[in-house]
Amino acid sequence: MYRLLPAIISCLLLAAHFLRAGNPGLVALWLSFPLLLAFKRNWATIIFQLVIFSGSAIWIAVLADYWQARALIGAPKLRLALILGGVACFTAVSALVFFTPALKKVFSPDDSPVFPAITAFLLTFVTFSIIRFKVSFPIILLERFIRGGGWLEAFWLAVYAGFLAVFFQSPANQKKWRPRIWGLFSFIFFLQLAIGLAGQEQFLMTGRLHLPVPALILAGPLYRGSGFFMLILFSVTVLLVGPAWCSWLCYIGPWDDCASRLKSRPGSLPSWRGHLRIVLLVVVLLTAFTTRVLNVPTIATISSAAVFGVIGVGFMVGWSRRVGLMTHCVSYCPVGFVSTRLGKLSPFRIKIDDDCDKCGACRQVCRYDSLGKQDIERRQPGEACTLCGDCVSQCGGGHIGYHFSGLTPHSSRVLFIILITSLHAVFVGVARI
Repeated sequence: MYRLLPAIISCLLLAAHFLRAGNPGLVALWLSFPLLLAFKRNWATIIFQLVIFSGSAIWIAVLADYWQARALIGAPKLRLALILGGVACFTAVSALVFFTPALKKVFSPDDSPVFPAITAFLLTFVTFSIIRFKVSFPIILLERFIRGGGWLEAFWLAVYAGFLAVFFQSPANQKKWRPRIWGLFSFIFFLQLAIGLAGQEQFLMTGRLHLPVPALILAGPLYRGSGFFMLILFSVTVLLVGPAWCSWLCYIGPWDDCASRLKSRPGSLPSWRGHLRIVLLVVVLLTAFTTRVLNVPTIATISSAAVFGVIGVGFMVGWSRRVGLMTHCVSYCPVGFVSTRLGKLSPFRIKIDDDCDKCGACRQVCRYDSLGKQDIERRQPGEACTLCGDCVSQCGGGHIGYHFSGLTPHSSRVLFIILITSLHAVFVGVARI
């Protein structure tokens, strides 16, 4: 449509500017912005307008730099100001074309919520920006291959977060697609590991290999006395969204989830399964500390960690698929135990209201053994609850849902979805071995 030409020309002009500056990543980014219009949704249009307005700010910054440079050498500045000032104004005005009635009909056809998408987008992009500036090495993968590529990857992962934040406003969509996007994250994580093992060290976090065993998030820093990045990331995440780490963000969890779903309905686990995790947590931490004190050879330490990981996979294959429950996560993984306990500091909860008729429908979809008869009786999921949300769509009466102090159940869920989809997108971008 010809009405879109001013906005598209603005993107092309900025792509040309960065081409002249020798920044191929930002060239690709500005050339890709018009793809947002393919969504034809309110939130995508607003993001595109924000992009165009930011482009106007870029031209003003360029004008300021050139003005200062010319002032230093005494060169004339009026023509420069008129040209770049005119381009900045043209860019800003081109964003206003979406307020015309004709484009409103095309790009605002739905009544989908805008707030979750825009908030998730901004939260994700700002997080990537902070990471990019604060981390001393190029942690965003595309930055390692293309100058400025980190911005391209960060932007489109932020759009991805915005899309999920709207899509998951439907509890049914969340129940169906949460395991799939969780599995997608695990696939990307291990694909990068495989490529790194094949010799492409750029796909590893620092170029050094570590075992992808979740227990090492706790044991690794204790053994090394350094390398606290993953431990800090884990702790901050759990404080934000509670034990949702275990149902949205863990790179091993999707394996256990897939194994448990081989049985259509979850069964039950023995009462001692919770105590097993405590014992294993103590064993893992004591082993890490002891091997460090005794200066045990590295190969022996790595071998023991590998054996621990293999036994965990055995739990999935041999037990999870038979009982329909995630036995690795709720019976074996020490990180899962810490997540559910530390998660108590998070303000998010799953709660059952007093009008629940105890039909047990929620129990038929809980893979974390957290909605037994006693749990439903006391109106509170069990200690292994990870806020996955599968039960929310399963309850026909709407008697179970997210809770955040001071907010309604609906608002609590909206806030949770915004945070967890943003974290998911960030993890897709930066989580690797």
